[in-house]
Amino acid sequence: MFATVFYWIIIAATGLWGVWSAAWSMIYVAKHENGNLWIFAIINVLILALLGLADLIYSTEGNQWYWFSSTRADISLLVYMLIAYCALVVLQVLFGITRKPKKA
Repeated sequence: MFATVFYWIIIAATGLWGVWSAAWSMIYVAKHENGNLWIFAIINVLILALLGLADLIYSTEGNQWYWFSSTRADISLLVYMLIAYCALVVLQVLFGITRKPKKA
């Protein structure tokens, strides 16, 4: 039971933060404030590491019994969140690069 509740807490929290981060990233790109994307990219890399740890725990039934004393069979949303965060971090890094104007 706890494994399922914790799984949905992880999915909800990372999903909401991902939407929030993507929305503010689009606002910063529209305003040409690309340097602000770096902090979102750093935070998202930390969240990506935590999602990877959660995926490692949820990937085998033995790990789930060790950590939670219950199991969760389907973890596909967790894998989709990992993929989405990888794409989001790559886009934030690419758009976060600011080019300095060439001197005349």
